Amino acid sequence: MLYNIFLLLLPPNSNNNIMFIEKIGTNAGLVWKALEKGEASLKAVKKATKLNEKDLNMALGWLAREGKIELFDVEGETFARLS
Repeated sequence: MLYNIFLLLLPPNSNNNIMFIEKIGTNAGLVWKALEKGEASLKAVKKATKLNEKDLNMALGWLAREGKIELFDVEGETFARLS
């Protein structure tokens, strides 16, 4: 949470911000590639991409915001699929 607040304090044109956005985009590509095989639990996506939870969640948020993926629950477990 504190980390996310820190990101909001960065100037819009900050090199750190640009590098961070590029990292999220790259990780979103890894998630996309993992989901090309079909829907999967977030646990399976995490394992396939080898991303830590923070990076996975940011990549998922990026893709969800762009309407590229759908997130849904099945018996208490969250799954994702390409839209």
